[in-house]
Amino acid sequence: MLWWWSRTGRVLVLSGVGVAGVVAGVVGWGGFNTVLEATNSTAFCISCHEMRSTVYEEYRRSVHYANASGVRAACADCHVPRDWTHKLLRKVQATNELYHWLVGTIDTPEKFEAKRHELARHEWDRMRATDSRECRNCHSFEAMDFHKQNAKAATTMAAAAKAGKTCIDCHKGIAHNFPDVTAGHRRAFADQRERAKGFVPTPGSTVYPLTSLALLERPEGAGPIGEVSVSTPLRVLTVEGGFARVELTGWHRDGSPETLYRLPGKRIPLAKLTDAGAAGPEALRVVTDPDSGQPWTEARITAWTRTGAFSADRAVLWEHAARIADANCTLCHTLHSADAYTANQWIGTINAMKRLTPLDDEEVRLLQIYLQTGAKDAAASR
Repeated sequence: MLWWWSRTGRVLVLSGVGVAGVVAGVVGWGGFNTVLEATNSTAFCISCHEMRSTVYEEYRRSVHYANASGVRAACADCHVPRDWTHKLLRKVQATNELYHWLVGTIDTPEKFEAKRHELARHEWDRMRATDSRECRNCHSFEAMDFHKQNAKAATTMAAAAKAGKTCIDCHKGIAHNFPDVTAGHRRAFADQRERAKGFVPTPGSTVYPLTSLALLERPEGAGPIGEVSVSTPLRVLTVEGGFARVELTGWHRDGSPETLYRLPGKRIPLAKLTDAGAAGPEALRVVTDPDSGQPWTEARITAWTRTGAFSADRAVLWEHAARIADANCTLCHTLHSADAYTANQWIGTINAMKRLTPLDDEEVRLLQIYLQTGAKDAAASR
């Protein structure tokens, strides 16, 4: 009898422990998920002033906050996955954001604006990596009625669907202010320009202009005979005061000696000459471009130009151009490598795209030459 009671007691105790464990697990799991979901609320997101006084106010002015259909997308709808696995991973990643909140990385408007582009890039990259998963919770190509869109939107969306583009490739800055994507590379280039002021080239060296420079017949008191393009290799012959006599070699098409290009048949600009300047180059040899059948003449010209805007290493310019491409070209699509097109194809591509960027003429010129120089039919001679 005692044996039966002792056995029954053990069963009851073990059953009680099991039930208590299940209850504790359910309560614990429920509590964990309750807390997890609480961190998805907009109220939680704007509980720190860094969010409340910046991106939240921008979001309140967007179509995702107020629109004709009355459907509102909250913070978590765009920034947190819905499925549990990816949601948990995203929450783990977000602990890094808590760390930066604790140390005050962006606790002033000035700090936030300085990092706005970097922060936006992180989110754009995340969305692109997931094929804009959170956008597709509400939007999909399959659900779109292109006949109800305006002609431009319908054409663009249909082309994007066919090309396999993802939402974030084209839709950036729709809920928050757009970052100044030029700030980083312009700041770096300004530092490089400042350092170049103290650089004095030596005769026999090769230098590269940091910007377009006037070519002169003599050091002082003469008008320009042309303009040399950014990044053009110049061999220094002599240096006098703030001027350098330089030599450059390029190619011009038959009958058009006023424009020198880097390679025959490939319109990578080196220099643009005036009528007087075009009479000066020394012809070296003539070749026929196999693609067009046109004769091209290799020519050499010497001229003077001001110092103070040279780099001894063209890699500095290529690094700057790569930053321009990465910051600006990715506003609308993934970054194309330079060898995606031929040197001449890049001209039309850049001309079509430059109006969509905040780049100035010199930045566009450097970007084009950088991409052309690395093009699939020119990269071997880079």
